[in-house]
Amino acid sequence: MAILKLHLTGDGIDLTGAIKNTLEEKFKKLEKYLGDDEEREIFADIVVKKEKYRASVEIVIYHVFDHTLRIKKETDDLYTAIDYVVDAAEKQLRRLKDKVVTEAKRDAQKNSFKRSITFVEEEVVEKPIEIIEVEPELYKPISVEDAVIKLLGSNREFVVFCNVETGNAAVVYKRKDGNVGLIEMPSCK
Repeated sequence: MAILKLHLTGDGIDLTGAIKNTLEEKFKKLEKYLGDDEEREIFADIVVKKEKYRASVEIVIYHVFDHTLRIKKETDDLYTAIDYVVDAAEKQLRRLKDKVVTEAKRDAQKNSFKRSITFVEEEVVEKPIEIIEVEPELYKPISVEDAVIKLLGSNREFVVFCNVETGNAAVVYKRKDGNVGLIEMPSCK
């Protein structure tokens, strides 16, 4: 297991022996997520800040699986803030370690499969695009309101119709914002 080296800093608070022991004890349990290399040292800066009614704890862990983690929590109680930071750091380190282990397994499998892959060429036959004519409903002129009712009563995206008021072809369609759009085409005559 890698060793976590802590650098403790107090801002607005005197770090007593009890606080230092609590921090070292709590952050010691993170070492199991730092890798299996026993000689490796991981450095972390911990800043404990105390203001009038608030306490915050911030940790920055450097070079964990080529990443740097930064976590900051702020509460009314210093020891609660320490617990929150440790829990959040443990969660992030667990995810990061699982990700690294999974990628290593995937790479190992990929390397073992590289030797056994053979390429088979397939003949691709393109299917021609077929145009299917659909007769628009222009034979009976209807009003715009009736076309909208027809559109909303179906699962169609648009309705092409002959506008009874203008005699021109028109389209009503469903818009992405939930409204209905109208396109009126000028006479082709």
